[in-house]
Amino acid sequence: MKTSKRSKIIIRIILIFIILNIIACPIITKIIYDSMFPRYDKAADIAQEYMPLYESRASYDFDVEGNTLKGYLYDSDDKTALIVLAPGFNASCDEYMPQIQKFHDAGYGVFTFDTTGSCTSEGKSSRGFEQELVDLDKALNFVEDQGKFGYGKIALFGHSRGGYSVCNVTLFGHDIDAIVSVGGINSAMEGIMEPAVDMMGKFAYANYPMLYLYQIILFDKDYVDADAVDAIDKAAVPTLIVHGANDEKISVDDYSVYSHQDEIEKTDTNDEVDYILNTTPGKDGHVDILTDDALLDQIISFIDQNVR
Repeated sequence: MKTSKRSKIIIRIILIFIILNIIACPIITKIIYDSMFPRYDKAADIAQEYMPLYESRASYDFDVEGNTLKGYLYDSDDKTALIVLAPGFNASCDEYMPQIQKFHDAGYGVFTFDTTGSCTSEGKSSRGFEQELVDLDKALNFVEDQGKFGYGKIALFGHSRGGYSVCNVTLFGHDIDAIVSVGGINSAMEGIMEPAVDMMGKFAYANYPMLYLYQIILFDKDYVDADAVDAIDKAAVPTLIVHGANDEKISVDDYSVYSHQDEIEKTDTNDEVDYILNTTPGKDGHVDILTDDALLDQIISFIDQNVR
C-alpha cells in the first residue's frame, strides 16, 4: 500500500514537471530568441570622401507588413544594371558606403535599405534572420514597381544576413541576373541552431521543434524553410559565394553557404556558381573582408561578366 502511494506521488511529481516544462519552454524560447534580434539604431559615420555620393542619393519609402522601410537610390547615368545591396545583421545600410562608392564608380546604380527594426526604418525589433529575406523580397517588389528605376538588369549583393537573403530571395519569383553573397548563412534554422550547439552541445537540438514553431508563428513557412542550396539550384542565376577563411562570426566550415558547396555542386546549375575563400591576412574575417579592394574588384568583375 505504501509502495502504491509512493508511486502515485512520484507520478504526480513527474506530471507536474512535464506540465511546467511544457508551459515554461515556449516562454523561455521566446525570451531568448527575441533577445537575439533587438532593434538597432547606431548611425554610421560617413567618411568625407563618400559625402558627395551620400548627399546625392534619393530616399524612398516602402511598406513591409505595416512598417515603413527607408530605401536609398544611388543613381547612375549608365542604366545597364542596378545593384540591390542587402546589409548585414545589426548594421545600417550606410555602413556600406565604401562598397556603394566602389559599385557606383564602376558604373552601377545602387539601391539599398535599412531593414525592419534598423536605423531609419520602422520596427520594434529585427525579428529574425527571415525578416531580412522578407524585407528584400518586398524591396525587390518595390524596385520592380518603379520599373527598376530605368535599369535594364538587376544584380544582388548581400553581406552576412544579407548574404543569406540574396541567395534565397529568388525563391519568390524575382528576375535576377547575378548574385553575390558574402559571409552568408545557408538557412535561418542553421543560423539559429549552430551557435546554440556550439554553446550547449547536442542538447540544443531538444529545443529545435520549439524554435521552428516559434519562427513559423513569426513568418510565413516559405521564408522559414528557405535554404540557399535549394534556392541556388532552382534559380540557375550566376552566383558568387564569398567567405572569409577566418570568419569567427559565421564559420566557413559549418553553416555558411560556402560550407554547402559540395551539395550545390551536385545540382544541374553547378556551372553557374563560383566560390572565393578569402585568405588575405587581416581581411579574411566577417566584417574586415569588405575592406579588401582586390576582392571587391573580383566581385565587380563577376557582376560585369553577367550583366554587361
